[in-house]
Amino acid sequence: MDRFHELQVFRRTVEVGNVTHAAELLHVSQPAVSRTLANLESRLGVELLRRSKRGVSVTEAGQDFYQQAVDILDRLDEVETGVAAQRGALSGSIRLATTTMLFTDILASIIAGFTAQNPDVKVESLLGMQSLDLSAANIDLAIRGGRPGGQDLVVRKLGIVEIALYASPAYLARHGMPETPDDLAQHSLIGSALDGGRGYWQLESETEGGVGMSLPVTVHHRADELLGTMALSQAGLGITLAPKYGAATRGLQRVLPNWRAAGPSIFLVWPSVRHMPARVRALADTFIAELPARLRGIRPAAVSS
Repeated sequence: MDRFHELQVFRRTVEVGNVTHAAELLHVSQPAVSRTLANLESRLGVELLRRSKRGVSVTEAGQDFYQQAVDILDRLDEVETGVAAQRGALSGSIRLATTTMLFTDILASIIAGFTAQNPDVKVESLLGMQSLDLSAANIDLAIRGGRPGGQDLVVRKLGIVEIALYASPAYLARHGMPETPDDLAQHSLIGSALDGGRGYWQLESETEGGVGMSLPVTVHHRADELLGTMALSQAGLGITLAPKYGAATRGLQRVLPNWRAAGPSIFLVWPSVRHMPARVRALADTFIAELPARLRGIRPAAVSS
C-alpha cells in the first residue's frame, strides 16, 4: 500500500475536480485513479468524494482530509528540496500557466535553458489559461498580461511588451512603405486584441518626446489572438500592431519605425499561501532576470561554439 501515492492522487483529483483529468496529469489510467480513491475511502471508512457525471466534489470529511494531505505533501516537498539544495541540485516538477504566444516565442527557450542546467526539474506548462485559479489548479507560477487581482497572490511586474507596426516584405513590395501615420488610411490594416476594437490606434512618437496621437483606422481583417494577427500579416494581408519579440521571429518588417504603441504589462504571479520550493524560486528568478529584455524584443546573444 503506497499511502504517499494515495495522497497525491486524492489531492490532484480534488484540485481538478475530475477523475479523468487527474489521471492525465498523473500519467496513469482513469481506472487506476478510481481504484486508488476507492481503496483510500475503504481503508478510512469514510466518503471523501461525491461522484457525478459532471465530476467530483469534496465532502466535509474530504475537505478536512484534503487540507491535511496538502500539509503532508508540501512538508515532504520542503524536506526533499532542502536535501537537494544541500547537494546543489534541484529536482521535482513545476506547474506553469501562461499564454500560448509568450510560451511559444519566449518562455520555451528560457525553460529549455533552465532545465538544461537542472535536468531533474520537469516543467509542466498550461497554455491559454489567463483566468485560471492558481491555488485550485495547483499552479506554482503564472505569467500573465495585465495585473491580476486577488489578495492571495504575490505579483511581480516583469516589464512592458513593446508594440510597433509591422507588415510582410511581400505586402510592402506590392503596396509601398507608408511614410507617415496618415498614410495608413491607404493600406489594408489588421486589427487585434491590442486595439480593443476601438476604431483607432493609439500611437506615440519615439523621436518627438513621446508625443501621442489617436489615429482613426478602418480594419480590413481581424483576429482575436496575436498569433492569428501575425499569421494574417505574414500572409501578406496588411499592416498590424504586433509585439517586437514576435514580429522579428516571423520575418515581418517594421513600418513607420519612429512610431510605436503602448503594450500590456506582463506579471509573474504565484499563490501567497503556498510554500515556494527552491526549484520554483530558481525558475522565478530566471524569469525575472531574462524576461524584461525579451519583452522589449531584445534577443539573447548567440553563444559561439
